[in-house]
This record gives sequence, C-alpha cells and structure tokens, in this order.
Amino acid sequence: MTEPVTIDRPSTKPASVSASALALHLDCSTTYVAKLEAEGVLHRAPDGSGFDVDASRVAYLRYLRRERRQSPRTEADADHVRVKTEMLQLRLMEKRKELVRRTDVDALIDGIAGVTLTALSSLPARCAPRGDLAIRRSIERVVFEVRTEIVNICLEMADKCGEPPLSEQG
Repeated sequence: MTEPVTIDRPSTKPASVSASALALHLDCSTTYVAKLEAEGVLHRAPDGSGFDVDASRVAYLRYLRRERRQSPRTEADADHVRVKTEMLQLRLMEKRKELVRRTDVDALIDGIAGVTLTALSSLPARCAPRGDLAIRRSIERVVFEVRTEIVNICLEMADKCGEPPLSEQG
C-alpha cells in the first residue's frame, strides 16, 4: 500500500513582514521605510500585519526610477562629471605631450619663419660673387618668388580655417 504524500504548496497569501525586515530587504533604515510609508510609496497590508514584500519591492523600485527621471540635479551631476572627465583627459594628454598649447606652437612657428625669411633675404648678398649684379638680381627674384609662395600658402590655410583678413584683425 502506498502512503499519502503531502505536497507543500506555496501560500497564495503574500508574505507580510515588519518594517525592520523590509528595511533589511530594501537595504535601508526603518526610519526611511517609515518616511516612504508616510509619503504613500509603501503600504501596509490591509489587516495591518505588516508590509507585503513583493508589492513593497516593486513600489520602491518604481519610486526610485521616478525620482531618477525627475531629478534635474541628476542630469546636472552627470554633465558636471562629463565635463570634469574631459578636462582631466585634456590635462593627461598635455602631460604626455600629446597636446600642446596653441600659443607655444605659434611662438615656435614665428621663430622658425623669422629665421627662414631672414636667411632667404640674405642669400643674394651671400651667394652672388662680389660685383656680379646680374646673378644677385636673379637670386633676389627667386627669393621673392619663394617668399610670395609662402605667403600664398599661409593665406590659403587661413581661409580654410576661417581666419579674418589681417586688415580686419585688431
């Protein structure tokens, strides 16, 4: 003969817990649970026995999502963190010499251009034999063409970058 076996079926009645047990479950304090109850986020069971764990968990998650969506401070904090991160990345790039200051590069280019133009201007006097005016004038013409070509390239680059003409700059 077989023995009757009893099957433990889960209760259809929701599990009610105290405020302190719910606080442990939600990882917060009992004071916070009381505050949420006062705000109408959490509700006690109708018989007053405690809180329904599942319903309270769902209500608390909805409350957190709603607060996150509504908080302008959250968005402002995220923007602040994004800007701060970008600033730190720029500082790191600068320290690694991947990024340089524009004023430093401009000064370097001015120095190189000044030496180059000075050297070009002195070429005719240095290269032409003494008294040979025809060769000197020929070298001067080539130097003038090179300097004009440099100026044209610089003006073209300035136009591409949207720089105003020198006459409009202060």
